[in-house]
Amino acid sequence: MMVAFVAISVLMVYGVTGAWDESILRWIGTVRGGITLDLMIAATVLGDGEVEIPFALATGLLLWRLGRPRCARIFVFCALSGQVVLMLAKQSFQRPRPDIIDRLAGAGWYSYPSGHAMLAPVIWGLGLLLLSQSVTNALIRRVLLFLAVTIPIAIAVSRVYLGVHFPSDVIAALALGTGWILLWLSAANHRQVTLAPAVG
Repeated sequence: MMVAFVAISVLMVYGVTGAWDESILRWIGTVRGGITLDLMIAATVLGDGEVEIPFALATGLLLWRLGRPRCARIFVFCALSGQVVLMLAKQSFQRPRPDIIDRLAGAGWYSYPSGHAMLAPVIWGLGLLLLSQSVTNALIRRVLLFLAVTIPIAIAVSRVYLGVHFPSDVIAALALGTGWILLWLSAANHRQVTLAPAVG
């Protein structure tokens, strides 16, 4: 995943993704509206700090209370360090926000990589994955795993749909966030962290 992020970054810096980014945004500008717009606004809210920070804190606390303090520490440290990586990446590339279509959501500083899309796998993906391993009900476990995948994707898509990011911003961000998770799990001997079955 880190290789994918580097590759996309090189293509972006050299302008290879420019025409593709612009054409997709222009197409989105012609079709967005209705209930899809409402869903995309709701999805992007899930990536806001006002939602993700309380979720991350609650998830870390819940993992601790469920007897998985090592998982709780890994989750919290992965999230905090991921924020630092995001800030360094944005400062390194300094890509301006797109102004191709109207922006229908709030946007902060630089565009690349997307902060919402980079932190979504870290906060929602890893958090829900670890929680899924703490439940014994198979249906609940599958629902949590489904949400661990779909929420980050929905957040990433919403940022492009709402006109605040280029497609390459969110694709690279998903790769960076997922790669950051894999690095943390590998360093923490993930056989003990992510593959431990729930008991009871």
